[in-house]
Amino acid sequence: SRGCKIVDVSASKEIDIETISPVRDLIYTPGNEVQEALYDRMHNLIQEHESTIIFTNTRSATERVVNNLTERYPDYEDDIGAHHSSMSREERLKVEEALKNGELRIGVTSTSLELGVDIGAVDLVIQLGSPKGVARGIQRIGRSGHKIGKKAKGKMLVSDRDDAMECSVLTKCAKEDDLD
Repeated sequence: SRGCKIVDVSASKEIDIETISPVRDLIYTPGNEVQEALYDRMHNLIQEHESTIIFTNTRSATERVVNNLTERYPDYEDDIGAHHSSMSREERLKVEEALKNGELRIGVTSTSLELGVDIGAVDLVIQLGSPKGVARGIQRIGRSGHKIGKKAKGKMLVSDRDDAMECSVLTKCAKEDDLD
């Protein structure tokens, strides 16, 4: 009785998402070779971009990734920061500010940088393993490409066949806007 118009205001941001295996065969490649290839692939992706956020699914994985990257690539020592909920607020804020100001090239996080944190312009999001949901994966990848004309860019890097299957389905659903 009041009269209204329904307007479609959907404006989905363009997203570039891909699932990547670091090795050709996840089933028969020994685990240590998969891990070596995983870190090599991560390093190559980081080198191709100005800034990268790496999402893990646990706080311990966040610390492990930071430690492994800095051991393998000592040049990252001053360019990488961990961010997770077990850290002090001050430490988290330092990492956020450093990312926002372009002082850190790599941020590694569990879920704490997923929502509501201004981290400035990030070129790439790497998701290690499955984010366990299409919407969560899109949310994480959406942390990249915050410049006019840029698209969100994310790589789901898998290390076993279960994650490969799950991430492949998530990638397909994300491309088709089929959210959970």
